[in-house]
Amino acid sequence: MNQILDYTLKVGLEIHVYPRIENRRKLFCNCIIDVNAKPNTNICPVCTGQPGSKPMLPNKEALIKTLAIAKIFGAENNSAPAFQRKHYSWPDLPSGYQRTMSGSYSWPVGYGGEFKGIRLKQVHLEEDPAKWDPETGKVDYNRSGTPLIEIVTEPDFNSPDKVKEWLHDIRLALDYADCFDERFGIKADVNVSISPEYERVEIKNINSFSAIYDAILYEYKRQAEEKQAGNKIPQQTMTWTGSETVMMREKETAVDYKFIPEQDLPIVKVDETMIKEAERLSQNNPSEVRNQLSASGISDEDAAILYESPIIADYALSLIAGKVSGEFAGKFIRQQMLRVINYAQAHPRDFAGSQRSVLEAARLYNDSKISDKVLKQIMEKLMIEDFEVEKYVKDNNLSMVSDDYFLEGLAMETIKENTNAVSDYKSGKIEVANFLAGQVMRKSKGKADIKKAKEMIIRIIEQN
Repeated sequence: MNQILDYTLKVGLEIHVYPRIENRRKLFCNCIIDVNAKPNTNICPVCTGQPGSKPMLPNKEALIKTLAIAKIFGAENNSAPAFQRKHYSWPDLPSGYQRTMSGSYSWPVGYGGEFKGIRLKQVHLEEDPAKWDPETGKVDYNRSGTPLIEIVTEPDFNSPDKVKEWLHDIRLALDYADCFDERFGIKADVNVSISPEYERVEIKNINSFSAIYDAILYEYKRQAEEKQAGNKIPQQTMTWTGSETVMMREKETAVDYKFIPEQDLPIVKVDETMIKEAERLSQNNPSEVRNQLSASGISDEDAAILYESPIIADYALSLIAGKVSGEFAGKFIRQQMLRVINYAQAHPRDFAGSQRSVLEAARLYNDSKISDKVLKQIMEKLMIEDFEVEKYVKDNNLSMVSDDYFLEGLAMETIKENTNAVSDYKSGKIEVANFLAGQVMRKSKGKADIKKAKEMIIRIIEQN
């Protein structure tokens, strides 16, 4: 499969997005959504499908987030979407059916519209099944009943590269609209066809952008070789192993799921208040934020990184609003705040420090009132808790020392204790001055002005 054969590729996506829910409640019950909870601890009769249990009305916030996604596409809104029962028998679905707005005669939340040239077929809300491990047979029902939004596109993609680019842009748009919970990520079912009749092969549950790209490329080559050999490509459901697609079963149709209206839930009423909130969320435009960052004096390189997270972008803009220069703000957020977040392998949402605290730290550092070492200490502390930075610096006597008399005394001590290094400097190894300045910093417990300390060291050595 080293050569891509000359067939027209058609790809459609079914993207499954977990919206960020502020109240952290499931779709039809009050169980908490917590990805870190111990298995089967956030469950109740409703989300485990116990006989006689009845669902609550759907989580309003989840419905608003679904409406917001429809607005991102410029889709038509359904003023009265309805849930159906999608029947299938798997251990992850104890009731034997999934409550969803998709299916035969479905009334989705939104339909039509497009995003970046890709048409939307529909967007709808449904409940997520449980987490089932087929190897061990164990089922964790914590995830069961979590709100899940499905975005179904038309088969408008004609290359894996277009899919990859579009997924990046839609993920960013969803993040800015607060419709994406990064703890769950994005899953996708990918429909691939090289047939004019779009006899598609569906690849189920791919959970990374790189895997989606690789699966499409592999399946395109596989189908092209089948066509070249004169074989018919049946509609079937495949799974992606990481290196190839493997058949799971023949492709199901809507009839196979025996859709019926959900008798325990009324038709959902979408009111004007919900629509206005959805419109507000959908108007947060990533491209406009990137332009705003660049227009504020942040370099294009830094802006391209900072705008990838609406939270990080907000911190950068808050520094600029606090009269910090754009160039400094971009570098500070990228080199200081992102450093501690990445080191902790955390998400920007996990950063505990407020914008006010980060602004205080940035001002103190920009005004040379704290050293690099103290700044590092402050940012690491802000990663886990918020506090008043200026008060913390004052109470712990962490202000940078630039007093000439104090620094001269430390410099003299350092020179006397490091005669070999001083000789090396005099012989032309001028980089030794950095080492000596570092020793002054150590003696001052990180509070010395490193630049002034180095200048002091050089002056004393060259005068003697």
